[in-house]
Amino acid sequence: MNENTRRQFMKMSGATAATAISVPGVGIAQKRSSDAGWTEAKSPTTKTLHGVVDTAEGPFAVGSGGDVLARRQSGWQKVVEYGPMARSRPLTAVDVTSDGKAIWFVGGSGVIGEYDVATETLTNYSAPKGKTSTWEACSVVGKSGENERLYFANGSGELLIGVRQKSGAVKYLDVLKPGGGSTIPAIDFRCRKKGHVCSTSQFVAESTNGGTKWQRIGIDFAGGAFFDLASVGPKDVNVAGGGGIVYRYDGFRWTPHVIDPGKQAIRGIDRDGEAGLAAGSGGKTYERQSTGEWKRFQTPVSKKLTSIARGKTHDVAVGSGGTIVERKVNRTSSSLPDTDKTVKQYTTGTVETV
Repeated sequence: MNENTRRQFMKMSGATAATAISVPGVGIAQKRSSDAGWTEAKSPTTKTLHGVVDTAEGPFAVGSGGDVLARRQSGWQKVVEYGPMARSRPLTAVDVTSDGKAIWFVGGSGVIGEYDVATETLTNYSAPKGKTSTWEACSVVGKSGENERLYFANGSGELLIGVRQKSGAVKYLDVLKPGGGSTIPAIDFRCRKKGHVCSTSQFVAESTNGGTKWQRIGIDFAGGAFFDLASVGPKDVNVAGGGGIVYRYDGFRWTPHVIDPGKQAIRGIDRDGEAGLAAGSGGKTYERQSTGEWKRFQTPVSKKLTSIARGKTHDVAVGSGGTIVERKVNRTSSSLPDTDKTVKQYTTGTVETV
């Protein structure tokens, strides 16, 4: 299986709806731009956005109030309001399937949802195994609807692993606590069985068997908070942390790199092979130049950026107050869908017990 980063898919491949709702609110105009090419986009929400990914249909972002946003040719628009349970629970994290055709997102009160970006169908998988704590992180590996392996972590340090069955149902394994109970802000599986997790107690662990067993690999000397991580390989892991630090693991040791001179927190990171982007407080983004070297850019905003994603047509970072900054890139010839009307269809997912 090809290895994938958590916030984008690397190559494109080619239940009955209960209701359909048209969701208004398109962010069309672009506002300020910076010399580095980052532009502030008009956002259809003022609520904090916590996660962003690239998909086969362009960038998608999730955030507070249960909002799911999509970037269209005309700008950003809401495609889901109030979340999969229609209760406005905040959405805290998002990941995309390996073929880019679906996103999975998690949030408060045990919320879990799947959104098919092509058919615009939202499926509710909330509170599996009765878990209603806030999910803080998620990772998904596999093509949409084809035996995906799902990883959900919550504020109690619990990890729940699900596997899509041929029937379409999700079968969940027993709950684990890789970090001993501390909150898990980030988890990233680069392929079906191999990935990393970090906790708020400066704990980083590696799994090579699909998340059922974990080995701690650090970071013993870290004194600040961890916010995000990127698992590129067994000898290439980054953890985004406080104090303007990105930690790098080479398979043997951790090396801290202060990439923000003002020591403002690095809150989001995305790696794609040798390439990489990071984002943090003060509206700054960072681009990986080489091992341990990152170039800093000031975007047109000064608000906290919480997540960032490399894309085929746009790199995107999102953050507090519904902030969206983006820059146009040309990594593929595909184009964004040309529509100002998005239909949201609801289904209810099935859970099988082990």
